[in-house]
Amino acid sequence: MYDLCVGLGYHCESTHQIRRFTGDHRAHFFDWLDLELASVIEAVDADFRNVLRPGLSEPFDDGTCVLDRGSDIRFFHEFHAHADGGRLTRSDVERQLSSVQAKFAHLATRWRAMVASDAHVLYIHHDAFDEADAADLRRLRASLAAQRPGHRFGILWVRRTPPSPREAGSLPDGVTWATTPLVPDRWQGDDGAWDRVLTRLPLARRRTGAPPELPATHTG
Repeated sequence: MYDLCVGLGYHCESTHQIRRFTGDHRAHFFDWLDLELASVIEAVDADFRNVLRPGLSEPFDDGTCVLDRGSDIRFFHEFHAHADGGRLTRSDVERQLSSVQAKFAHLATRWRAMVASDAHVLYIHHDAFDEADAADLRRLRASLAAQRPGHRFGILWVRRTPPSPREAGSLPDGVTWATTPLVPDRWQGDDGAWDRVLTRLPLARRRTGAPPELPATHTG
C-alpha cells in the first residue's frame, strides 16, 4: 500500500486528479506548477536550491505567468498582477518574490521530511505531451533513489499514448506506465480515465467529499 501519492508535473491536470481521487489535499512541491520532467530531475538533484534564486524570475508568456530561469519552472498561480485582469509585470514579481520563496522553502522542507520518513510514496509524472522516454524515467528513478538510501517509492508514468514495446520493456523496476486522453477545453482531464488508472494501484485514499482545492486563478 502506498501511503502518499505525489505529483511531478507536467501541469495542473495531475495535481487536480490526484487530489480528487485520493481526497488528500496536502500540498507538495510540484503541485500546480508547469514544468518538464528535466526540471523535476534537476530540482530534486539540487535539493531544490536551484528554484527561485534571486534575480532569475521574470514575467513570461505575455505576463500570464512567471518563469524562473534558474529551474525553467513556470508559475501560473503564485504571482498575481497588481491590476485585476492585468498582466504580470517585473514589479509584481519583485514585490511578491520573497513570499513565494518562503512558500516553496516550506514545501521543500516538507518534501525532505517525507523522504526521511518510512512512507511508501507513489510519484506520478504526467507526460502530457508524450515527450519523455524510458531513459528519462531511469534518470528520474535514480534521482529519487539518491535522496535517501532506503526511500520506498514507485513511479507511475502517465502518457497520452502507450510507449513503444521497446520503451516499455526497458523501464526499470518500480516504474509502470498508463495512459489518459487529452480532453479539449478541460484542463482537469478525464475523470473516468484517471479513475481507471488509479483504481488499479494500492493507494491510501482519504476521500472527504470535498472537491480538490484549486488555485485562485483557475476558473471553469
